[in-house]
Amino acid sequence: MPAPEPWHTGGVRRLLLPIALLAALTAAPSEASAYDRQIAVGVTAGWGLAPALEMFPNHGPTAGLSAALGFDDTWGVGVYGGWAVHPPLNGGETFHVGLFGAEALYYIDILEVVPFFGVGVDVLTSYDGSLWGADFAAHLRASVDYLLSREVTIGLDIRPYILFTNLELDPIYLTFQARLSFLFDY
Repeated sequence: MPAPEPWHTGGVRRLLLPIALLAALTAAPSEASAYDRQIAVGVTAGWGLAPALEMFPNHGPTAGLSAALGFDDTWGVGVYGGWAVHPPLNGGETFHVGLFGAEALYYIDILEVVPFFGVGVDVLTSYDGSLWGADFAAHLRASVDYLLSREVTIGLDIRPYILFTNLELDPIYLTFQARLSFLFDY
């Protein structure tokens, strides 16, 4: 018959497992939450491109404003408005494009660098110097943000638009934009 263990040995063994579990849980990194319960307000600048546009220059500078609401560390919604100007190269009229839309966003939060994707619906207005127009569109979004702090980010956005009401003449519009955003908790 083996000798009995001292009275404290069994108690220590029973306490080791809960203490080890508690230490592992508190030492594990917390989940990243770059946009969790935050509102992002941003200003954008970049370039717009209409590959099939023939009567006017097919590219020009863009600028805009954006806002996004983060529901948790993965999902959000956004709205934006912007304007692109396609200046004439050899005389003629300047072509203007207004960009207005809403989108659902999916974040892949990797601490300071946050790639994210979106899909949205849009109205693209246009003005060619004499005639106003509007097209219904949908877009995809590929973006990456760098969090300078919990309150300020810089980012890059790419949005290809499909103009459903202008498929025969100019079906695609692209924007490439840099963004500066300010974040506010809610």
